[in-house]
Amino acid sequence: MAVKSFGQNELTNASSARETIAYPVALYKAATSQSQNLYNGRQYYMYDSRSEEHQFFLDRKWKKGSVLYDGQLFDSIPMLYDIFQDELVIKHFNGDDLLLQSEKTDYFEVNGHRFERMEAGKNIDAQMRTGFYDVLYNGKTRTLVRRSKQRQETIQDKRVTALFPQKDFFYISKNGRYNAVHSRKSVFSLFPEHKKELRKVLKDQKIRFKKNRELAIARIVAAYDELARL
Repeated sequence: MAVKSFGQNELTNASSARETIAYPVALYKAATSQSQNLYNGRQYYMYDSRSEEHQFFLDRKWKKGSVLYDGQLFDSIPMLYDIFQDELVIKHFNGDDLLLQSEKTDYFEVNGHRFERMEAGKNIDAQMRTGFYDVLYNGKTRTLVRRSKQRQETIQDKRVTALFPQKDFFYISKNGRYNAVHSRKSVFSLFPEHKKELRKVLKDQKIRFKKNRELAIARIVAAYDELARL
């Protein structure tokens, strides 16, 4: 059976589901009430700025994205996602780095990823941590990733160097709850009735789970949704 291939942007349905008018850069620079609301956060200070490793998602370069903040959607905002602190940082047009209030941030989109703020016991299971989750797949069987980094210190040439190893936690929704998965076996165990077909999907698309776990999980879940409709 042929299964449609999904990219990150297709999986999240990021651009097609917007229901609010976005405010372009020219508007928020004009000091409207909406932009003042966006830029009233506290100042953010870069730490470990000299370290080769960093606390941000993907890289430490400012990337333009969109954010739904306090009920207003803003576009073309230079931002960084600090996954060590689980906080979104934006660049004020006067040059300051500002930390947005997480409680007012419904979601943001950057680097082709959509991060939604989830509350334990409300949007997600009670045992999961409240914070931003990357929406890996936004179909019926929703799949989330919590990105995280830990700060570690090592001494090199009598100098303290900060390291930020990253760890991702995957959750697949099924039967009214989110199930934590990490291995090929744990993913397939959620779909025992279609295990054979789902294994064939990875084989046909030449996806190795250990080499590309994120893509493999997304393709398995998307294929399962297709099979479940038959």
